[in-house]
Amino acid sequence: MIINNKYLATAVITIIVAFTMTGCWDMVEIEKNAFILGIGLDPSKSASENEERVMVTYQIALPAAMLGPSGQGEGGGGEEASTLNISIEAKNLMMAEQTLMATLNEVPNYDHLQVVVFGEELSKKGIGKYIDFFFRDPRIRQRTKVAVSKGKASEVFKVQPKTVKSTSQYISDLLDENEKRSLMVLMPMDFGIMQRHFIRKHDVCLPSIIIKKDTLTLQGAGVFRGDKLVTWLTGSEVMSLKWLHGEPAKGTIDISGDKAKTGNFVFNITDNKVSIKPVLDGNRFIMKAKMEVEGDIAEIQSEIFNIYDIGFIRQVEDLVKQKIIRSCSEVFNKLVDDYKTDCIEFGRRVQNYYPDFWEKNKNNWREYFANTSLEMEVDVKLRRVGVIK
Repeated sequence: MIINNKYLATAVITIIVAFTMTGCWDMVEIEKNAFILGIGLDPSKSASENEERVMVTYQIALPAAMLGPSGQGEGGGGEEASTLNISIEAKNLMMAEQTLMATLNEVPNYDHLQVVVFGEELSKKGIGKYIDFFFRDPRIRQRTKVAVSKGKASEVFKVQPKTVKSTSQYISDLLDENEKRSLMVLMPMDFGIMQRHFIRKHDVCLPSIIIKKDTLTLQGAGVFRGDKLVTWLTGSEVMSLKWLHGEPAKGTIDISGDKAKTGNFVFNITDNKVSIKPVLDGNRFIMKAKMEVEGDIAEIQSEIFNIYDIGFIRQVEDLVKQKIIRSCSEVFNKLVDDYKTDCIEFGRRVQNYYPDFWEKNKNNWREYFANTSLEMEVDVKLRRVGVIK
């Protein structure tokens, strides 16, 4: 019995030592990691007719410069570059990563990846063959944001914002913070949501990035049919896109022109509710949208009206209502008639309300969507007119 206990003790110690020695065999010291903050994809300049290649731009953090002279990591736009941009041409993203590892004395790390930007030219050709890497690789966080740029994605990462240390963080912050407060900034799209869309063969809209001199602007959206970019929406059209998507949002609506007898004014939305319901009418669908909007007068360019007059208030409410209906109808017709692109996920609502119909006709949904009409019911309430009398 004593001998058996000795054998048992020896075996246990051996197993513990083995696990202890091999548990961290693939560990990489933190200073040996190349933390990738952003990735941009463009067509390769050296692509031939027989072989398509992609240019992958990596934005990599420089930790020492990120911390700054005080070691606090505050602000941005200093003299010392806080990121390193490397562009690599390859057949696919895995080969680009292999080349990156042959270029750097560090190991690529995607733990802090903030955003992936698809360039305009690549997006028009199709992003499907390149997006599989981001869906499949377990190192890529599903919450990583996705956007599309007007022009080259590589140019986006050359812009150094003044308020943060990296372009990637700047874009991520804009989407997180200003989307809640601006009707012109589209809801963030991440790889988790995008993967579900691609699996279900749903269309998507991605936030668009525009380079203006030395600044980046996130206004508008890129509309995709399948995996191809087909058109752009302006910032004002994104307002309608959000509501057609069923997303409540805050922001401002500008009312101007000769028809505005109240004078030009800005209506600030403080609260709104949106409900979208599909109704099957014979062999076609009606998209019934109901909206409740509350807001204040943020600015008015007229001194001849009594803003406390009930007639003035009703006129303001009616003008805002008519603009919402008109702008939503224009965007809806653009998606349905011109591009047959269901990036507002109306098909998902049909699937929820009419599951049997969806199972029978999901492969022909584009034909049904092209025959869909919009009916809107909008109620606008002006709650506050300001403190000036």
